Amino acid sequence: MGANVAASRTKTWCWRRWILSDRRDFWVERLEAAPANSWALLERPGRARVLLEVYVESRGAAAALGRQWGGRIRAMEVREWFETRPTPPTAIGRKLEIIHEATVGGKNPECPRLLIPHGLAFGSGEHATTYLLLRALTHHDHRRQTGVRGTTVLDLGTGSGVLALAGRLFGAGKVVATDFDPEAIRTARENEALNFSRPLIRWRCADVRRLRARARFDLVLANLFSGILAEGAPQIARSVRPGGQLWLSGILDGQQREVIAAYRGHGLQLIRAVRRGRWIMLMLRAGGPGDQETVGGAMKTTQTK
Repeated sequence: MGANVAASRTKTWCWRRWILSDRRDFWVERLEAAPANSWALLERPGRARVLLEVYVESRGAAAALGRQWGGRIRAMEVREWFETRPTPPTAIGRKLEIIHEATVGGKNPECPRLLIPHGLAFGSGEHATTYLLLRALTHHDHRRQTGVRGTTVLDLGTGSGVLALAGRLFGAGKVVATDFDPEAIRTARENEALNFSRPLIRWRCADVRRLRARARFDLVLANLFSGILAEGAPQIARSVRPGGQLWLSGILDGQQREVIAAYRGHGLQLIRAVRRGRWIMLMLRAGGPGDQETVGGAMKTTQTK
């Protein structure tokens, strides 16, 4: 969520309504043409509906959205935008903890951890789409070696940078991360400075659908809407080196076959699908010597806790 409300203002107006999770792309397109300062999608893993909030400068603008699309409006104090409450650490299995305030310690002192403050960029570890990728990173056995150590990693749609930072934490030799939003790139770069003494990750502002792969990577991560994943398949597929892996998240139950078909047409083979609630992460491999697709094209699905 982005905000451009001046600090001198004391109130803004919020229009809100519930929408179906699988209609998010449709509403995002609508909002691009709406006279909104900013907007947010608030959701909980496993829920079929998402709360859509749009923030505008006047009651009249909020009322106009209500007349057009239903929903409700309310006045908001600007301080509500910046108030935060202490949040307990997010445990990613037993191998990683995400803490959200520097003053809040983790549950396990021996567990690797990242500090990712709650902010305007998406990706603090709690949401199922991010959790699935983080958990896979903690278990990844690249070519029967130890984790991602020494590999090259590309994070598409980085948001807060948490996936790229986890790749660096677990020893990736090279990490590149992109996002179409300059504010997300700024936030991600700040998060790297919070966690490491020197910069290493290459942060780039880029739209994944117009991505020009300058190199190919051992592991490519993409946590995006399924529609964007399918549309950007040609560009994303070209960023995976032969024999490398591509992990896709942000896919709802029922959308996976369309996404799989989009990447199969570019030489990627399905390895596994991992589920958390209604969300699915797909793990694919770029064609290379000795690669073999799941027998009969069937999808092996694993449920993670």
